[in-house]
Amino acid sequence: MKNTLLLFLCMLVFSCQQSSDNTTESIPVVDSVSIVNALLDALSIQIEKDSLNGALYFERAQIHLKNKSLMPGSLDLKRAVRLDSTNPYYWQKLGNLEYAMKNSRFAKNAWEECARLDPSNLNCRLDLAEVYLAVGELKKGQQKIDEVLSVDNKNAEALYLSGNFALFAQDTVKALQYIQAAINQKQDFFKAFDLMGVLFSAKGDVMALDYFNSALRIRPYRFDIHYKVGMFYQNIGAYKEAIQAYKRALEINPSHKTSLHNIGVVQVFLGETKAALGFFSKAIEVDDMYLEAYFGRAYVYELLSDFVNSESDYRTTLMIDPSYRPAMDGLVRIEK
Repeated sequence: MKNTLLLFLCMLVFSCQQSSDNTTESIPVVDSVSIVNALLDALSIQIEKDSLNGALYFERAQIHLKNKSLMPGSLDLKRAVRLDSTNPYYWQKLGNLEYAMKNSRFAKNAWEECARLDPSNLNCRLDLAEVYLAVGELKKGQQKIDEVLSVDNKNAEALYLSGNFALFAQDTVKALQYIQAAINQKQDFFKAFDLMGVLFSAKGDVMALDYFNSALRIRPYRFDIHYKVGMFYQNIGAYKEAIQAYKRALEINPSHKTSLHNIGVVQVFLGETKAALGFFSKAIEVDDMYLEAYFGRAYVYELLSDFVNSESDYRTTLMIDPSYRPAMDGLVRIEK
């Protein structure tokens, strides 16, 4: 009976997560928190009766982690691993959790055990390659990637990571080749399009826009990509296009302080000083310790000959960072 109840609750959770295009049917309102609690209660009852069953702890851990309850999820996952230490999938998930919690060493140990238990598990090797990259062990990381590519030479994730390793080795040409190869294998590879956009942007190449736009077609809600488009335009002196891109970022995330700040900077370049003042002020409203925004506003006040407010903002900038040279120079200018 308990198993039947648990199965019913699981089906109800998953059915509630599906979006439906049929608006004619009457869909009952379900309290998802209550369902999650009921699932957890049902599993806890089963665990009381079978406290050495690693699969039950793993299942409860998955529910905790899915609902961002990291501590109980972590405890259950570690219990599952202790009870069934030969299950590579448990080790893989434990590695994912440790890496998400920025415990790179523990993540590496977990993924190494996963790879040892299941040599055919390519995901563990890819995860290991990523963590080796993060800790700077490039030779070990490249070895794991080569192991994956020897089995699957079109593995998009492995090709992408090869590009990242090439970047660490300062071989941009090879990096571009690998990352493009990853995109060729996986047409919706968001982070690959994003990185290609960044790399072409650093070169001032308009190809950056093609890659950023491809990334936005995959994830149109990513304000940070619009921001990167704005940075590209700003760096090549296309100021009006830069402002438009920053404003698109702000439509998605109105409190993105760097977009607010950068619009102010671009408007100074365009001679629109009063408008710039407003954007620097909005950035400060978002973050009242935003050094660059205080400096930008101080400089605009200086341009407008409002030396009282200019001095105030220059001094606030120096309160945040007493060694900030541009603010020191600004004070010298207005005190002459």
